[in-house]
Amino acid sequence: MITIADLLRPDHIALQTRAKDPKSAIDEVAGLLKSVPAVLDFQALLKGVQSSAPCLPEPGGGFALCIPHTRGECVNEMVMSVGRSEAGIVFPNVELPVRYVFCIAVPRALAADYLRIVGLLARVFKDRTSEAELRAATTGTEFVDLLSRREAKL
Repeated sequence: MITIADLLRPDHIALQTRAKDPKSAIDEVAGLLKSVPAVLDFQALLKGVQSSAPCLPEPGGGFALCIPHTRGECVNEMVMSVGRSEAGIVFPNVELPVRYVFCIAVPRALAADYLRIVGLLARVFKDRTSEAELRAATTGTEFVDLLSRREAKL
């Protein structure tokens, strides 16, 4: 079973995204994966995540989570990056500002692992305490550790 710690590296986390619009945010967060050896075709990865960016609103927390993803042979193993925006980014047709952008690319053979990770993220961010801790994280290592601890509890 693939875990958050297997997927997410501290240097693939932008704790303060500079982007102010959806496309730039996705480009910035996906760009963190550009030099990852598992990425075989970065342009295909980028095109894929730009075309599929579902957002999950968390009304209780006043924010949304966006998970741009792609499935295909642009990668030979699942990869993930994340960007966090303090102010939030306005995405079309999403009532709440997007505070977190998780870019995920996965080979078709690992679709079940991808679905498990997305479900895990949705559950973690529904918990206000978990989200507050992730919002307060000051390093990529701390962010990964917090997500990993929450994953272990679920």
